[in-house]
Amino acid sequence: MKKKRFHYATERYVNKVVSWQEKGLKTYLISYVDFVKKYVKPGSRILDLGCGAGLSSSMLSKDYNVTGADFSLPMIKYARENFKNVTFRHEDARKLSFKDGSFDAVMACGFIEHVREVDVVLDEMLRVVKKKGLVIIVSPNWFSPLRAIRGIVKPKGYETIGRNRLQIFWWFLKAWFYSAKKLISPKYVFRNPDIYNEEIVGDDIDMEYIANPYDLKSAFEKRGCRVLRLTAPTFRFSYTAFLAIWFGVVAKKSGK
Repeated sequence: MKKKRFHYATERYVNKVVSWQEKGLKTYLISYVDFVKKYVKPGSRILDLGCGAGLSSSMLSKDYNVTGADFSLPMIKYARENFKNVTFRHEDARKLSFKDGSFDAVMACGFIEHVREVDVVLDEMLRVVKKKGLVIIVSPNWFSPLRAIRGIVKPKGYETIGRNRLQIFWWFLKAWFYSAKKLISPKYVFRNPDIYNEEIVGDDIDMEYIANPYDLKSAFEKRGCRVLRLTAPTFRFSYTAFLAIWFGVVAKKSGK
């Protein structure tokens, strides 16, 4: 874990995220916030897990009582200095410090794909949400064939799935295979990024879990949750779970 902590706390990584916030990250976070507002009542107490440099939490705070949490201390430091309207906490998503049932809803955007211990994190999210509360996970779907098609047309920004059009086309074939397979037998698929020697920063180059809505649906249902949604239609090209370039899983915790 030491290497991962170092990676997400490095100056180049933090600067990249801050740069995104200042140059255009808000555009897709608007889609995230709009998606949350479809399911969570105004005034609810919510946890924004993996909040990064804090912009998503600040945007959500206009309608909710928000606590932002992230594992990177430099990120939390930046968030506290720049968004005074939100409480920010340094937290390990695998072992959250909050008491059981602390929040009406727990959510994460662009976070779960950076986690290898997916089941542990899901258990923690469910532990700290109230009975009948919601867990919302929004993530890029890199197994979407549409992402690969976009990468073939314009490779820059798609280095996660290939450094040239031939590699991206191979990923396109894999995307169809895994997307179809997960309809029948959803299982987590992981990758091992060389993030410590990687020159590129961002664009999910450090992704470990190739997040998929059918994986998470299965995981939540095994935990007794009712899954209300698999797609995030507030994002472009994200109306059908099989093809969506972004997905939004909404799970309701059991009241038992």
